[in-house]
Amino acid sequence: MPSDGLPDATQQLGDADLDRLAEPLHEQYDADGRLVLFRCTECGYISLSLGGLHVHIESHRGYTRFNIQLPFTGSSQGDFGALMDRTQVLRVDDVTEIDREEVDGL
Repeated sequence: MPSDGLPDATQQLGDADLDRLAEPLHEQYDADGRLVLFRCTECGYISLSLGGLHVHIESHRGYTRFNIQLPFTGSSQGDFGALMDRTQVLRVDDVTEIDREEVDGL
């Protein structure tokens, strides 16, 4: 195993190895120890990822016939302030356990 503690690419990866590899990519926020979600104010789309939501929000911008994306009024691509203006932050206060069968895609 290399000195960084991560497995060599030629080795078989176990669950613990995959968790360590994914940790730098994990994006989750909390407020007072409770999970935070982000919602698009334009359509209601909800995401755990702030960056993922901002990519979604960018998709609301229009396109010209030459496939050039038009900026929001008063903003441009990558304008964090304009993206945050279109982001609603939600704190999850209640948790209800459900069956796996109730989750779409599992």
